Amino acid sequence: MQPSRGLLGIVCAAVLAVSGLSACTADGDTDPAAVDAKSATGDQKVAPAPPGKYRKLPEPCGSLEPDTLKKLVPNAPDYTGDAELTYDTNRRVGCTWTGETSQGNRYLQIDFERVVSYDPGVSDEAQAESDYDAKVLQAGIPTTPGTPGAPATTPPVAPPGSPAGLPGQPAATAPTTSPATSPATSPDLAPRLLADVGDAAFLDDELMTRDSGVHRDITLVFRTANVLVTVSYAQWSADKATAPQSADLQQGAEQVADVLVKTIK
Repeated sequence: MQPSRGLLGIVCAAVLAVSGLSACTADGDTDPAAVDAKSATGDQKVAPAPPGKYRKLPEPCGSLEPDTLKKLVPNAPDYTGDAELTYDTNRRVGCTWTGETSQGNRYLQIDFERVVSYDPGVSDEAQAESDYDAKVLQAGIPTTPGTPGAPATTPPVAPPGSPAGLPGQPAATAPTTSPATSPATSPDLAPRLLADVGDAAFLDDELMTRDSGVHRDITLVFRTANVLVTVSYAQWSADKATAPQSADLQQGAEQVADVLVKTIK
């Protein structure tokens, strides 16, 4: 005596509930296609990406030796530096020094950021690489190492009362940005990618003129694994006829970067 279709349906439903399959044949057997689909997908889960190589950041204000700071930022009132305000020193830290030369004020800032990916399928290092590439694009840096290029088309916005981030300087409106390949800068010193600084690095060079003076901003960004480091080194001059030179500032920024690479552990 053959069981009724109703009984077969009940048996099939029970099998499906236990096995997690989704279909039966008209005779009550499980559908082979459903079994194959289940086998193909299974309970496979994407393994989470590994955490970043670096889990902590160095103490920023102690990253540079006093003798180095005295050369880069002469006549600073205090070489202990001003620590950047942050709410998570395990994710981001920074420090600033301001000095004075015969040509005007000089400003140095370093910033460490430990990148963390919130996508389990994207590693911290891959996220840091993506963030770094976005900075290269924003700055308008040529993608071929050593190739002269132009600075970013849009200059950074300065906080109120401070020109392009230089503390203690008079505010002004509508600054003009000159290409880094101005008479004061050779093509070899134009914005470019850098070799042998971390896993990837670039240098940007901007000359800006305001009503109250002129300043040159050097920004060097490098990545090492899942950490991004930004070195900002600038010279301010009230004499518009004497633009700060690139060579000295760029050399100083690269010197700082070389030291900071070794502090990340």
